[in-house]
Amino acid sequence: MKKKVFLFPNPDFDKKYMGGISRLYQIFCKEYNLNLEIIDEDFLKNHKPQENHKDLIVIAGGDGTIHKAINAIPEKLFWAYKFGIIPTGTANEFAKSLNLPYFLEDAAYLIANENEKNNIFHKIAMVNDEYKFLTGLLYGVACQVLQSTSQNSKVFWGSFAYNLPGFMSLANFYDHLKEFKMDSMKFQTGYLIINNASLISKDLAIEDIKDEDRNLFSFIYVYPHVTPSDMLWLLVKNQARLNILQDPSIFYAQIKEINLEFDEKSLFMLDGELYEFSSPVNIKHHEKYVEVICF
Repeated sequence: MKKKVFLFPNPDFDKKYMGGISRLYQIFCKEYNLNLEIIDEDFLKNHKPQENHKDLIVIAGGDGTIHKAINAIPEKLFWAYKFGIIPTGTANEFAKSLNLPYFLEDAAYLIANENEKNNIFHKIAMVNDEYKFLTGLLYGVACQVLQSTSQNSKVFWGSFAYNLPGFMSLANFYDHLKEFKMDSMKFQTGYLIINNASLISKDLAIEDIKDEDRNLFSFIYVYPHVTPSDMLWLLVKNQARLNILQDPSIFYAQIKEINLEFDEKSLFMLDGELYEFSSPVNIKHHEKYVEVICF
């Protein structure tokens, strides 16, 4: 019996990649004699893999598509899957964090030629023991940039599409200022990032993250006293891959578990998907991991 590959594509994948599904069919089915079955969230919610066997799910999309897949799978069945990633989203931060191939065919061949010894078991983050995410949580201007970038811009410009909305959103930093409490620490910010994936995904300088512990969350916010020129300089430094985590406008720490308290319901983004949360918000790692095919 042919080995089966389950394909979980972003709805725009086939059109965006000019017959992307056919291109994957050519590799997996024609060249490697595999069965390719297209699946959706309902399939993931109800599918029961065989015991002592891991089903392969190929996710063709970006961080949002990965997010939908891992939140559809029942927690007790995470052990029964391994994941191949075809990074065809906009930012593709999770794929970047694992240094996965960017081009469709390269990513497909990596999956088809899987070497299990190279697979990564990546930690899953949980919000309030309910919502799972692999890449990161955003608040404020960081969240607004993703919201205000049009789908057409994403298709045409890729990750560069975020640059102009990022620049235009700098003036709105103060509109998003909110007071948070984390344990005994109080702070205000209009720009908060809590990353579960390596900060390699943020295109930071290697020197900036050389001591990064990938078993901890990266907790980053911009101080409330920053000026528009400070924000612009941070944006320039990030684009130029200069060290920014030591910038006096930035707070950076690595933390095992995070408890955030704040007033009123607020909008956050998990892996590019929008959520509204009330205080408190607890963020910690799940006991389960996801297995990802890597180099």
